[in-house]
Amino acid sequence: MTAIALLLLAAAIAFGLSKLLRLPSIPLLMLAGAALGALAKYQAVTIPEELIRDMIEIGLAVLVFTAGVELSPRRIRGQRSAVTILAISQFITLGISGILTALFLGYDWTVALYLGCALSASSTLVVVRHLQDRRQMFEPYGRLVLGVLLLQDIFIVLIMIALLKSPEGLVTICKGLGSAIALGGLALAFHRWMVPYVVKQMKLDEEGLMLGALAILFAFSSLAYFLKIPFLVGAFVGGFAISAFPMNGLVRGMLGSLSGFFLALFFISAGIFLTKPDWSMVLHSLIFITVLIVITVLLVTIVSEYVGYSSRAGVEAGLLLSQTSEFSLLLALAGVSSGQISNDLFSMIALITVTTMATTPLLSRESVALRLMKLHPRFSKGESACATMKQHAVLLGYGRAGPRTLRALKKRGVDFIVVDEDAGIIRRLIAEGIPCVHGDGSNPLTLKRAHCQDARVVFCSMRRTSDAQTVLSYLKDAPTQVLVRVFETFEEDRVRSAGGQPVQTADAAVEQFLKWADANLKKAENSAQAIT
Repeated sequence: MTAIALLLLAAAIAFGLSKLLRLPSIPLLMLAGAALGALAKYQAVTIPEELIRDMIEIGLAVLVFTAGVELSPRRIRGQRSAVTILAISQFITLGISGILTALFLGYDWTVALYLGCALSASSTLVVVRHLQDRRQMFEPYGRLVLGVLLLQDIFIVLIMIALLKSPEGLVTICKGLGSAIALGGLALAFHRWMVPYVVKQMKLDEEGLMLGALAILFAFSSLAYFLKIPFLVGAFVGGFAISAFPMNGLVRGMLGSLSGFFLALFFISAGIFLTKPDWSMVLHSLIFITVLIVITVLLVTIVSEYVGYSSRAGVEAGLLLSQTSEFSLLLALAGVSSGQISNDLFSMIALITVTTMATTPLLSRESVALRLMKLHPRFSKGESACATMKQHAVLLGYGRAGPRTLRALKKRGVDFIVVDEDAGIIRRLIAEGIPCVHGDGSNPLTLKRAHCQDARVVFCSMRRTSDAQTVLSYLKDAPTQVLVRVFETFEEDRVRSAGGQPVQTADAAVEQFLKWADANLKKAENSAQAIT
């Protein structure tokens, strides 16, 4: 009991420092665990090694169970082809890159395989939390990322079983994989038929639902143990079994505090389990982290554009997937238990995992995505029809209202130019023969390419009102009328004082723009008739 009390005290201190210093909690939990480990080494405190291993395994079981609850296949309907292509390409490319990097650094093949597999999957725990905080779980790119996580977790579970069974021969590997697939099939059947029946027929209170969820966790974990595969595989498929709506939402709310409790115990215990890193381990970890982030962002962006997503969605998805998984720690822990890898390698994989998890909130910021998008090669082919345009309309930001606006402009016979910094959107516009300029709509050089000073109207549909103010400053001496989409009431006064016309929503902006276009076209026609 004293040892458990020490773990909880260390966790409380780490969480308190996290709140006070506004830092991610995971690295502080690991540091608190490392401090306990140092005290235990000098016999200042006593923490049994068996307790540490049990806390790690129980914590991982709850974490992978919670991760499985979030990965309902219904969320990827209509995106299965894109999800499959992206998940397979990322998993294989990162795995091969990790193996080659490990071999280059002098590791043997067994260690290289573990390192490659550890790098190949992203953290469901981290990614889902960020999507929930940003309320992006049901956006197209959010559903794409969730689908990728689901397939990656399945891949790494199967590979983990193959690695652990490899010393026993090919027949044992096939038996292990067959057992895992059978358990997954049972979970899928439970997901499709049993959960909807239970939700429809039974009225359980919160305590009943909690007990039912934990019963499923223990049942599938026991089945995995009986089938001689890692019981944590059973925990994951057990979570997947109850990931159907609305069961997943009910269970998620009840598991929140429970998973947070075991999350703290897991990372504290993992910190105690770590060996002290030397400079070689730190250097190698930094190399693997660099390989992981660079390849993930580049590959996910390229593949996402290929399967039909915008550049922005691809960059954001790549940044969000740029970390290793809790399954990486599970894989490393299983490798240590089987004697295939050392405690030092577990420590390095843990260092890579914790570091990339902790840096995800920093990497996945909107400002980082916007900076990376500026590095995307610029497409200038759509500008060929822009050089001779005058008295045209300019759309700064295509957005969801762009197609409707363009249809209305075509119907009224108004020439137009679309300006957008998203390369995926520009490529589609070029393919459709629509005049467009690839660039930042707040950049004076981009505005010059679109001949904004010669335009009748400029419609600003960019994310930041400050960008629209830059446009208004650029056009202050031009007769061009500027319509600006705003998101808050207080922004309207700023836009009016700068000479623009604010509109609060995209749809309202379209309606107001069309009214303006109709009125001005009639004036233009009357003037032309008078001259004639």
